[in-house]
Amino acid sequence: CIRDRMKTIAILIPTIKPGGAEKQATLLATLLDKRYTVHMYLYLGYLAPNPQNLALLKSSNVQVHPLEGNDVKKIRAMVSSLKENKVDILFNYLTNCDVMGCIAGRIAGVKHIYGGIRNAHISRRKVIAERIIHNYFTSGTIFNCYSGMRDIGSKGLKEEKSIVIPNCFPDIAEHIIRSDNKVKTIITVGRFDLQKDYKTLIESVARLNRNDFRLCIVGYGVLEEQIRNWVKELRIENKTDIHIRPNNISVLERNADIYISTSLFEGTSNSIMEALNWSLPVVATNVGDNDHLVIDGENGFLHPVGDVWGISASLCRLLDDANLRNEMGKKSNQNLRDNYSMEIFEKRYIDLIEGM
Repeated sequence: CIRDRMKTIAILIPTIKPGGAEKQATLLATLLDKRYTVHMYLYLGYLAPNPQNLALLKSSNVQVHPLEGNDVKKIRAMVSSLKENKVDILFNYLTNCDVMGCIAGRIAGVKHIYGGIRNAHISRRKVIAERIIHNYFTSGTIFNCYSGMRDIGSKGLKEEKSIVIPNCFPDIAEHIIRSDNKVKTIITVGRFDLQKDYKTLIESVARLNRNDFRLCIVGYGVLEEQIRNWVKELRIENKTDIHIRPNNISVLERNADIYISTSLFEGTSNSIMEALNWSLPVVATNVGDNDHLVIDGENGFLHPVGDVWGISASLCRLLDDANLRNEMGKKSNQNLRDNYSMEIFEKRYIDLIEGM
């Protein structure tokens, strides 16, 4: 791809530690680097960097600038760099960088400044900060999920300046056709915290009252002991495997048959995206952007939060029908390709940049 040196792009992110926002910012920088000059500013410097993010950046021409000192020194350094490199467009990630990047960008005279909201729910204090800079000081705000734009955007942010560009999923796997194993695996992956509502998940599985499945719970967190207690109390410990921080999550998902998620709230669920990648049918609660990832009746089933009976019924339907599982799994993988590929992610940003 021929580089367009007429435009220079800057991205401000707190750091490149492991995390969804950090990964997406790194992917954006390396994708835009194929066409533009790209500078990446790390507000907290090289704080606990993810080796994969570092490797991606080192293999590109992205110029990385770790910022040092207090807030005033960081803003001054960034203003100087933005001016020196004649940056045209600045993309900020997360509220602190939205504010600090907006200040630096305005002082430096950057023509186009965008905030970046990477969650469906943020604190009231952050909403106030985002609303002020969005309405009065930036070109717009990029949300990574439709539910975030709907829920946060409705709190006084100007609608015409709100943009949704969903997260991308790199290296999408080929579609998988699974055999009809005698014992099927129902898998879930996530942090062991209240958001994921493991009580509903375990109760839903316990109501199956059949012997042709195993439940695979993958994750870590403060609720580990409570989850083990629920499994024991509901008498499914002989059908349940709990994996704490395993290094073979992809293998576990590839070998599974059904994915389940009972979250109380989400943005764009990375764990469900992983399930789509591995061609799994999904039973999930209808929260956040789950209705974009899981098309009810097409590649899985959606249920209200806490719907133990409904979730259990959908699991039964999938356990009973190998053809349905494979057909829905195929549509899961295709949905990921059609809507969340790196190519689509890249195109959405290039369309935005070239439309300025």
